[in-house]
Amino acid sequence: MIRRLIAIGLVALASVAHAGDQVITLPRTKATLRLPSTFTRVDRPGVVAGFRAPHGTLVAVTRSRVPNPDAWRAKTRDAYLEQIERGVLASIRGGKQLARSVVSAAGIPTLDLEVRREDGATIVVRILVFRTYALGLAIELPRKATLDEARAIVKSFAPPTAP
Repeated sequence: MIRRLIAIGLVALASVAHAGDQVITLPRTKATLRLPSTFTRVDRPGVVAGFRAPHGTLVAVTRSRVPNPDAWRAKTRDAYLEQIERGVLASIRGGKQLARSVVSAAGIPTLDLEVRREDGATIVVRILVFRTYALGLAIELPRKATLDEARAIVKSFAPPTAP
């Protein structure tokens, strides 16, 4: 009984802390994305989910059906994620890498990147590398935008943690 009350309290606190947010459930995956309520949906071909904010920030989620066994082996994980990183960087013309981290998002190998384009825009990327597919989140921030909101969105892009 006490566990149940604590769980209900934690859920209430979480909902108060993120009262202005919307939780986006992504199709064919357990991953979710939390966005401020100011973001509106934009439909684009080849994109699982797309969103735009009034201040110009764009968010896109893509899904690639690809086996990723090397991401799940300790011996090959770093090299595999470096290959993905090189591909992302090559796709951003004139991009200068600002930050990189490899984390586990609810047990899923994950690559996070921040890149500044030559036009001043910043691209923040998170790749969730599941065993049989990968989900990619890309956020394009207009020139001079702060990274705080984008970093919070990236951190929210993950499968739910086990209770």
